[in-house]
Amino acid sequence: MLSSKTIFAALILAVSTYSLAEPWIDTSDIYLKANIQLLADTGHIVTPVTTYPLMWHDIINDIKNIDLNNLSSNQQSAYHYIKHQFKLASRNQTRVKAQVGFENKRFTSFGNRISDKNNVSVHSSIMYENFAAKFAPSYTFNPIDGEKKRLDESYIAAFIGNWVVSLGRQNRWYGPTWDTSLSLTNNARPITALAISRKSAEPFTVPFTEFKIPWTVTSFMGQMDDNRVVKNTLLWGFRLNLKPLKNLELGITRLAQWGGNGRSQSLSTFGDILIGRTNCGVDGLICDENTLNPSNQQAGYDLRYSFNFLSIPMSIYGQKFAEDGSEGTLQYFTKAQPQVGFDANLVLFGKPTTVFIEIADSLADCGDRDNIGDCYYEHGSYATGMRYNGRNIGSTYDNDAKTYVLGTISQLGIDTRLTAKLRYLDLNYDNQDKAPNNPIIGNTVTSIAEQLWMISSSIQHDYKNWRFTLATDLSHSTFDNDISDESDFNASFMVEYNM
Repeated sequence: MLSSKTIFAALILAVSTYSLAEPWIDTSDIYLKANIQLLADTGHIVTPVTTYPLMWHDIINDIKNIDLNNLSSNQQSAYHYIKHQFKLASRNQTRVKAQVGFENKRFTSFGNRISDKNNVSVHSSIMYENFAAKFAPSYTFNPIDGEKKRLDESYIAAFIGNWVVSLGRQNRWYGPTWDTSLSLTNNARPITALAISRKSAEPFTVPFTEFKIPWTVTSFMGQMDDNRVVKNTLLWGFRLNLKPLKNLELGITRLAQWGGNGRSQSLSTFGDILIGRTNCGVDGLICDENTLNPSNQQAGYDLRYSFNFLSIPMSIYGQKFAEDGSEGTLQYFTKAQPQVGFDANLVLFGKPTTVFIEIADSLADCGDRDNIGDCYYEHGSYATGMRYNGRNIGSTYDNDAKTYVLGTISQLGIDTRLTAKLRYLDLNYDNQDKAPNNPIIGNTVTSIAEQLWMISSSIQHDYKNWRFTLATDLSHSTFDNDISDESDFNASFMVEYNM
């Protein structure tokens, strides 16, 4: 791959026109996501919104076209919150953050910035003409992966026509979910990647009609430079979003691990990945002890459909996501695993609130042995699987888990917000692990079956240039292996100052 210095120089040469704001909305603010989703579900935001980082360009253009007289009180609250966050993003700024906690955070969701318990960071962003950059150095005192000094969330980016080219370590979230996603989430630390994304979801017109469909697309190529079986594995990601109706959004996702030390990184190999010709014994691909499976792939689709019931905005959403294999559709992927959800925008105790329910299952039938588990996010030759620095890049609950989550996202006042969750998690429910004694192979959450109840909450308050966030988790676990029950309490406190 090109060196960082070469890519940086190329991006500087692309600078030519004025940029209004930091180009993306990242995965750190679940309240911003909830407000954007509410206006999208009610038809006021027409651009696709289930791929993060999410471009500010179309969001703010849609916001500017809204007539406040046509909005409910909940929608007006969302409108003002989005405008305020854009105002912050539209200027050069530096933000200092510090977090302390009792323990490392076991599960992360949209809105969680970091899973390590003690951390300090500085986020400084600049915009100049058609160039944007963020420098986000941080220091973690007790890192899960042993890396104390980090540049997570740093990037450089440039606009080229209707495209944005970027290089950096950005968190990504693919899909319409709130708690976790089977495809790609911010559960693991971000990898260094070169990415290209469409800036505006300018619609295409269906031939011979006046029917227009907004669409966005993004793709990245990154390097997984952590401690793993195949060093420096490459990760390719692709995401396409379509919005054929104002109340229907569709998404298609593909992920592929390939290359790395001792593996082919040729264009012909990547071409085989694009057409799915990467499974030994399928479609003429012959492998032996000297020719290993050239990639580890995942693919799936998702949708979100919104509607009104008794004047209450509601949505049903879900995804099907599959591992590569030789037993499923077209013999390229195994049977896809499901995740489904429902949410509604209510007024609870006089406060605007999003309520959601999500159910997922990550135990896949790989079809090639009696043991049908231990294959989702796993792979034979890329044995570390879809994990990075000890955490899964997809579901925070890793493989072989049935999960049930009830959550709320509430606006208590102009400056105060609250989230709460009740989880029941049937973790690693086949009670097996691919490599229980090897920390870089196998389930990252638990090597044995665990049934867990967890209550989580987070309250956030803004005061002038300050932001304070207090989060708590209370859990109780039972086990199948004649192990005593366990109860646990964790809390963290984050302070942010916007200079």
